Amino acid sequence: MRISYLFNSSTPSSNPGSIQVVNTCDGIASHGHKIILITPNTGKNVSLKKFYGIKNNIKQIKIKYFKKFPLRISYYLFSIFSVFYGIFFKTEIFITRNFFTLFLLNIFKKRTIIEIHHNLENEGRIIQWIFKYIEIFNKKNIIKIVAITKAVKKFLIKSYNVRADKIEIIPSGSSLRFNFKKLKKKNKYKIGYFGSLDITKGSDFILKLSKFDKKNNYYIYGGNKDAVFKLRKINKSKNLKIYESINYGKIKKYISKMDILLIPSNIKKIQSLGGIGNIVKYTSPLKLFDYLASGKLIICTDTKVYHEILTHRKNCIMIKNLNIQNWKKTIFRLTKNLSLINTIKRNSYNLSKRYTYKIRAKTLLNFKIF
Repeated sequence: MRISYLFNSSTPSSNPGSIQVVNTCDGIASHGHKIILITPNTGKNVSLKKFYGIKNNIKQIKIKYFKKFPLRISYYLFSIFSVFYGIFFKTEIFITRNFFTLFLLNIFKKRTIIEIHHNLENEGRIIQWIFKYIEIFNKKNIIKIVAITKAVKKFLIKSYNVRADKIEIIPSGSSLRFNFKKLKKKNKYKIGYFGSLDITKGSDFILKLSKFDKKNNYYIYGGNKDAVFKLRKINKSKNLKIYESINYGKIKKYISKMDILLIPSNIKKIQSLGGIGNIVKYTSPLKLFDYLASGKLIICTDTKVYHEILTHRKNCIMIKNLNIQNWKKTIFRLTKNLSLINTIKRNSYNLSKRYTYKIRAKTLLNFKIF
């Protein structure tokens, strides 16, 4: 089957959306389908296979007219161009995360799968108006709506009267594969965070935690050169090291060095990429699935949506809030109970086998032909 994924973000890049889209395309290719990724002419000048460490050679079409991230009028123009490029390649199934692209594909009656990761708060007024007054989601040619979490599905049913049978919950996944290792007693443990440096996702909290917990070493991998420079300037802890984002194809090496992995998200507000909106009700952090695959101990905030994947004291440790003393005490107590840690680690490692991109792609393409 000929499939086109229309994606309006920089690729390759360390953007979580790009990581997920490329790995989903790789999963689709692993099932023998011909997949084309159509993007703006942005992102790093390196092959997808090298940057992301994927198995298949995914064909990427970078539309040369869009050399910057498409905003405002460029956002709409890119959607138009990407649709026509997909039609030119005789696409049988289109996949997109872009609402205006979905609108256009509906006009052309193209069979389409849309992936939705949050509400429409981040979208412009035109998009919000279109989807408020034109019933698109229930159209016959929209063959599947993929919700990243149960919360997203509930939102679509309640806010847009989408038929429940058109929506399938398909979480993210990981393409990383690790060998499971038990944690052994150490004088100092390596505690890591991989991801956005947005303060709602916990970078500032880790700065404070490392200052209070001198018994362990902390590591942050995320952000670009400027963001890392700013964070280093305010870092007062000698036991905290801060580095730029690692190419996804190389990230396994750095995760492997850690003993404990953190997701200290704000329980009231998590901003999406670009600092827009609040996705705390809907988010499913991509790093969560890589953390699970690593078989490391995961400590995260007790955010409601995380319960869709995680269970406290079974495959992770959840902490109610971002109280520094609570986190410090929890880490101290856990490292005195290696038996509990290794049981939780084993459970998370086993759970990760349900969340691979090959499984995700198979589920994605399991639909009725109307």
